[in-house]
Amino acid sequence: MSLRHARVLLALHDTGNASLAAELLHVTQPAVSKTLAELEQGLGQTLFLRRGRNMHITPIGRRLLSLARKIEADLHRAAGDVATMVRGASGELRIGATNAALARLLPTAITSMKAEFPQLTLSVRTHALRSLFDDLLAGRLDMVIARVMPQDEPLGLQRHPLIDQPERLTMSAHHPLARTPHLSWETLSRQRWIWHLPGTRTRMLMDRLWQRMQLPLPTDLIESGDLMLALKLMRQIPLIAVVPHDVAMNAARDGTVVILPHDVNLGLGPLSAWHLPDTPSEAVERFQQLLEDAARQARGADVAAPPSIED
Repeated sequence: MSLRHARVLLALHDTGNASLAAELLHVTQPAVSKTLAELEQGLGQTLFLRRGRNMHITPIGRRLLSLARKIEADLHRAAGDVATMVRGASGELRIGATNAALARLLPTAITSMKAEFPQLTLSVRTHALRSLFDDLLAGRLDMVIARVMPQDEPLGLQRHPLIDQPERLTMSAHHPLARTPHLSWETLSRQRWIWHLPGTRTRMLMDRLWQRMQLPLPTDLIESGDLMLALKLMRQIPLIAVVPHDVAMNAARDGTVVILPHDVNLGLGPLSAWHLPDTPSEAVERFQQLLEDAARQARGADVAAPPSIED
C-alpha cells in the first residue's frame, strides 16, 4: 500500500463520501475512486460498502485502515525528526501520561533524560487514556504511562510495571474535620467533594465504590479532572478528594492536605509503561530504564519519610 492509497483510505473513512474525500485531498472524485479500485482489485476484497452516496468500511477495510494510520504516523514522525534536527535537536520522544505519572515519576525521569540527551525533545501529552492508547497504536506516541484495570489492558502493546499507585482519600488540611479521628463514610458523604467528571473511568469507579458501601453519592460537588485545579481549590476551600498516591504524598508534604486512612481501592493496576512490541528505539529503552529508576527512588522515599496520616 502506497502513501497515496493510505491517504485515500483515511479520507474515505473520515468523510464517508467519495466527493468529500476528494475535497479533503484536493483531488478529483474519479481519482479517489480509481485509487480505491486499485486497492480493492489488488486485494481481491471489498473495503467499502456503497449505500447511496455514503460509504461504510468493511472489517478487512478497517484492518487496512490501521496500517494506513501507521503509515501516515510514521511519515509525520519522520518529518518531525527532520524538523528537530534542522533546529539543532537530536530527535523527539513522544510520551502520553495520565495524572498518576505526573506528580513524581515522570518529572524525575524527564530530568534525568534531559541531563543525558540535552538535544532530545520530549513531548508530553495528557489526553484521556483511550485516546493515548489509540495514539500509541497508531504510532503518534512512543510510550504511554498509565494505570489500567486488568480487564481493560490493550492488546498489541508491551507493558512494563513500574510502581503501585493506589488512590488515597485526602482532605484539605484546614478542613474543620481534618483532626477528627475515626471519621465515618456517612460523615464524609455530607462534606464538599471534588468529584471526577461524568463519563470518565475514575468517575465510574468512584460511583461503584459508593454503591458497594450502599451509600448515596455526595451531593455537594465540584466536578473536575484537573488535579492542579483540585489542589489549588483544596488550599482555599475545605474539600475532600480521591487522588493518586504520589499526588497525595506531595500535597501532604507541603501541608495542602491530610491523608485519611479510608480504603479507596478502585481496582486499578500498577502504574506501567507501554510501548509497541516492535524493537523500541534507544530513546524509548533508556527512558523506560529511567522510569524504573524513578520508581525505585519513590518507593525508598515513601519508606524513609512518609507524611503523617491522620487517623
